[in-house]
Amino acid sequence: METKKALQFIIIFIIIYVVSNGLYQYILWLYAPTPDPITLYTSLVLCKIFPQFNATPLLFDAAVLISKGQQKLVNINEGCNGIALITTFLSFVIAFKSTFKNYLKFLPAAIIAILIFNIFRLYVLIEIKINYTSYFDVFHTYIFPAIIYFITFLLMVLWVKFIGIKPNKN
Repeated sequence: METKKALQFIIIFIIIYVVSNGLYQYILWLYAPTPDPITLYTSLVLCKIFPQFNATPLLFDAAVLISKGQQKLVNINEGCNGIALITTFLSFVIAFKSTFKNYLKFLPAAIIAILIFNIFRLYVLIEIKINYTSYFDVFHTYIFPAIIYFITFLLMVLWVKFIGIKPNKN
C-alpha cells in the first residue's frame, strides 16, 4: 500500500512538473526574443523596491539589463525569476495531497515567500557584483542557489509536517 502511494506521488509530481514547465517554455517561446512577462515583472519589482537600480528590457536577448546610473551590472533572464523553484514547489505540494482549503491558505503565501527571497537574492547578488566582483560567480552559481533551494525545501517540510493531509495509521 505504501509503495502504491509513493508511486502515485511520483507520477503526479512528474506530470505536474512536466506540464507546468512545458507551459512556461511555451510562454518563453511566445515572447522570444524579448524578455517574458515574469522576468520583466521580477526586474521591475526589484527596481521598484531598490530605486537606485534601473531595468532596461533587452529586446533581442530575452533578458533585462539592471544598471545603476551608467554602470551596467547584470542581466536578469528567465533563470533568475524564481519560476523554476515555484514549479518544483507546486509540483511537490500538489502531489502531496491535501484539502482545497489547505492549498488555498498555504500556496499563495509560500509562492510570495519564494518570490520575496528571490528578489532579495537578486539584490544581494547585484551588491556583490558592485562591491566584491571576484566573488560574484561563486555566489551566483553555488551559494545563492543552495540557499534558495534550501528555503524552498523548508517550505516543503512545513507542508508535509503541519499542513498536508496525514495518512491514516490503520
